[in-house]
Amino acid sequence: MEESLNVKQIWDLLKKNKWVIALSMFVCALLMSGYLFIFATPIYQSETQVLINQSVPQNTIVQSQDVQANLQLVNTYASIITSPRILSQVSSKMDGTYSTKELEQMITINSTSDSQVIKIDVESANATDAVKIANATVDIFSKDISKIMKIDNIYVLSEATLDANAAPIKPHKALLMVVSILLGLLLGIVIMFIRDLFDRSIKTADDVEKTLGLPVLALISEIKDEDLVDSRAKRTKSNRKDSAQ
Repeated sequence: MEESLNVKQIWDLLKKNKWVIALSMFVCALLMSGYLFIFATPIYQSETQVLINQSVPQNTIVQSQDVQANLQLVNTYASIITSPRILSQVSSKMDGTYSTKELEQMITINSTSDSQVIKIDVESANATDAVKIANATVDIFSKDISKIMKIDNIYVLSEATLDANAAPIKPHKALLMVVSILLGLLLGIVIMFIRDLFDRSIKTADDVEKTLGLPVLALISEIKDEDLVDSRAKRTKSNRKDSAQ
């Protein structure tokens, strides 16, 4: 016969194991706090923007095909920005603190469809370095692109600036703390069911009937020490009354 748990039994299990679940949640939250505040490295982000736009003579109407040509160049320019030619110069400007491979992992190029704007995001454990790398990348790229492509159509829209109150973008402490608490809750419930699965002790009359297949004729309630003391006191008091009579 398969064993199953109804809602009441599950609720009783939850009440019985509430301290196990609470301890599991506390331990998971404590471990996550230790990771976030001791081991995790805060990551800062800096951003610059450049516009891809052909310079045209004054009083000249910009044709749609010119805009479309600029849009097609966005992906090409994104690849050039993260090329060894550009990043090696950025590395030299940063006094070799970061290799070209490290810079490639730190720099992310973003561009939306039908937009001539390229966003250059730099992530670093050092907020100052993130700003320096972003500005150095844009500066070197805007100077070299005319030599590489034989055209001058790069305009810097915004430079990276250092914010004294800049907050790290990673790790997301609040989110990770919530996730750790939920994981603790899940782990506590799993432990609860495992304990119940391997618990073969008999606790109720129903357990006796299910396990032995025999009907229960009588139940003996638990006798506590204070009950024995009260019983002896009552008997002593009763004996004194009888003696007095």
